[in-house]
Amino acid sequence: MTRVQLCIDVPEKHYRAYANQAERQGVTVESLVEQTLQVLLEEAERAEEEGTDHLIIPA
Repeated sequence: MTRVQLCIDVPEKHYRAYANQAERQGVTVESLVEQTLQVLLEEAERAEEEGTDHLIIPA
């Protein structure tokens, strides 16, 4: 597996939400964001496999 380092700008409102959730879970904000990204990547991979990854549906 290849590791990629990302730097993102998060709106303050979203950061606060992540910080609150991370505190409830007893994890860091960074690890919570990493978990979120992993779920999104898995969903994208699943959609690609199912052929449902098209944002534009031809008429």
